[in-house]
Amino acid sequence: MGMDVGDRNIGLAVTDKNNKVAYPLDVLKNGPGIRSKIKEIVNEKDIDKIVVGIPFNLKGEAGHQANKVLRFIGHELEGLGAQIVKYDERFTTKIPLKQKKGKVEHVDKYSACILLNDYISHYEK
Repeated sequence: MGMDVGDRNIGLAVTDKNNKVAYPLDVLKNGPGIRSKIKEIVNEKDIDKIVVGIPFNLKGEAGHQANKVLRFIGHELEGLGAQIVKYDERFTTKIPLKQKKGKVEHVDKYSACILLNDYISHYEK
């Protein structure tokens, strides 16, 4: 599963059965109870790996937002029974906006999809 973690929303994407292509799944509201919602999806979809986008800055360093995502991983994702992969997501939010020429409803799930497809193309051959 791919995950784009934001302050308000969390975009989710999953792969097909062969782990060849990702597709958007859902957008969850970030806040109280998020761990149980994610755990439910992990169990329901039999997820063994969560690829989480880390928004490194242009120098490839962890800034304020990246540190927030890293804390989220530690508090909400560790111990769910899935491997956690931290993956550079610097440009994934802007890509779907450009492709759709304007505002995209639930952009977070498309960002998660782009992130997960990028990960698959580099590491799941």
